Amino acid sequence: MAELADALASLVSQTYGDATVVFLEDAIREIEVGIHEYEHNSLQPVRFDVYAAQYGSSTSGIDDANDILDYEYLLDALRHVIEMGRFGLLEHLANELLDYVLAPDSVVAASVKISKLGVPDAKGNLGCCVTRIK
Repeated sequence: MAELADALASLVSQTYGDATVVFLEDAIREIEVGIHEYEHNSLQPVRFDVYAAQYGSSTSGIDDANDILDYEYLLDALRHVIEMGRFGLLEHLANELLDYVLAPDSVVAASVKISKLGVPDAKGNLGCCVTRIK
């Protein structure tokens, strides 16, 4: 995930190393997605890896849970976007998810990687990764 690594390197540079990243990895959901005929009216396993970065480290004296980014919002964002309905392109799905992940003011960068796990004749996972820095 070179895109994510580059984004995080940029964030660390901008914040002089004072950043926290919360994540949701290996979240597998059965969804209807894709443009191919065999993908219509059919659920397929898709893996989501979502990362959200905010300024400030978790060791900077924060004692109150209200002062930090609640990583469970990543689950809520994923659930909300999936409930929007069918997506033809993974890139569209990833961008919609990024919109929700980047919504909190404290989030300064995010990355979404989506992998289709059951593509016929693929000898691996196929997908996309989209990263944005505010």
